[in-house]
Amino acid sequence: MKIAILGAGNVALANACWLSRAGHDVHVWSALENERADLTAAGKIDYTGIVEGAVTVTVSPDAESAVKDAAVVMIAAPAFAHKVLMKAAAPFLDDGQDVLVHPVTGLSSLFLCRELKSLGKRPTIVDLSTSLFTTRKSGPASVHLLRIKDVIDMAVIPASRGLAAKSRLIQLFGDRFRLEPNALAISLNNHNPVYHVPPLLCNLSRADKKENWIIWENITPSVARLVKLVDDERLAVVDRFGTSRIPVDQYFRQSFGVEGADLNEIFAAVAEKLKGPVGPQDFNHRFFLEDVPCALVFYSSLGAAAGVDMIITDNLIQVVSGMFRRDFYKEGHTLENLGLAGCRPEEILRVCREGF
Repeated sequence: MKIAILGAGNVALANACWLSRAGHDVHVWSALENERADLTAAGKIDYTGIVEGAVTVTVSPDAESAVKDAAVVMIAAPAFAHKVLMKAAAPFLDDGQDVLVHPVTGLSSLFLCRELKSLGKRPTIVDLSTSLFTTRKSGPASVHLLRIKDVIDMAVIPASRGLAAKSRLIQLFGDRFRLEPNALAISLNNHNPVYHVPPLLCNLSRADKKENWIIWENITPSVARLVKLVDDERLAVVDRFGTSRIPVDQYFRQSFGVEGADLNEIFAAVAEKLKGPVGPQDFNHRFFLEDVPCALVFYSSLGAAAGVDMIITDNLIQVVSGMFRRDFYKEGHTLENLGLAGCRPEEILRVCREGF
């Protein structure tokens, strides 16, 4: 099966190795010329961790050659790059393809949905709640795979194609997918910003000093309390919209197979089980640049529409925005930027089931 992967970061390379190893014809395209050049020069992708070896994939020169005739098109990049990749791929997509947004953040799939509507196209859009792999790039053409997660939530636009899309994903990655009735449930249960932003903000000196620090080991009881405060606000928005309620501690129990009486014990168990990965070693990291504008701002915007006070979330957004001297509210995934301005909760849910 031909599979196109758009992106060349952690998630993209992990999936390229996994799928090529299984015998699929994998084509990788990055919007960044230097990433394409690095992969072409290497001639292969090396992978270590839960499986080890090397694979050869096709490095496509453009989006069209990557996407054409692919059964599955995977958009595997941080959310701040989604619009660029979606716009590049959209003219060449067709109605018979599955387009995986892996993972979706702040309903970023709606950007693609709007672009496809303008082109009169209707492929199946699949939102995944988190990356299939806990992974890190170890070089321009190498990746270390720590774990494939046990449970991945998914939703499909249009929702009527959900069972068929789930069956196709199981064939690729095994029976680990849980189908939700609408895409909003997936974006609201993206837990990454909940446990990325507070720990990095509380450990900035480690990032600035480029220490080899494990993020899970440095979520102390006080930091864990801050994580829970952010999660409690997210869950209040979940309750207002009536989507599936998955607290962050439940997510870690299900996805990583760990136990603990509270978040502090759960993070310690994750640290012991994974022995990594190393935390951010740079202030300019996706834990801020992706998770704040594309996720925390999204939660805040939904909260405002539903009448939920997002005091802790808004304070984190304001602090990080101030540190970057940027307006992440203006840049981010607000309802207005997503094309949902003025929509009532029931209308938002309809779009998240059926598309625009």
